[in-house]
Amino acid sequence: MQNRHVNREKIVFALYQHLLLHKNIRECFNNNFEPDEYDEFIQKICADLEKHENNYIDKISGHLVKWSFDRLNLVEQAILLEATSEMLLKLNDKPIIIDEAIIIAKKYCDEDSYKYINGVLDAICKN
Repeated sequence: MQNRHVNREKIVFALYQHLLLHKNIRECFNNNFEPDEYDEFIQKICADLEKHENNYIDKISGHLVKWSFDRLNLVEQAILLEATSEMLLKLNDKPIIIDEAIIIAKKYCDEDSYKYINGVLDAICKN
């Protein structure tokens, strides 16, 4: 069993694949996780995003100041979607979810991306 950080990264990869190739979310999750890795945490986020992706995009867009969701790079979009889903499902404490999103953004995104990812997620958690 993998730790939550590794699973979050793999969820972001799956969402990136979904956004880039316009493939079904579940298919992308299946491409990124082995059947024995597919725990309850991953299943909940996958099912939630299948159902609420467009609602989450609208929610995220409402907190973007300079850009629209479509103008963000795909990795940033994927990080915001994963964290929004996890936050609204209450799968972990909000500060932990935001910290994890920042760590992933610092690793895979532009130098300052983590700043507005932090701001957007903080605004979402206050609503």
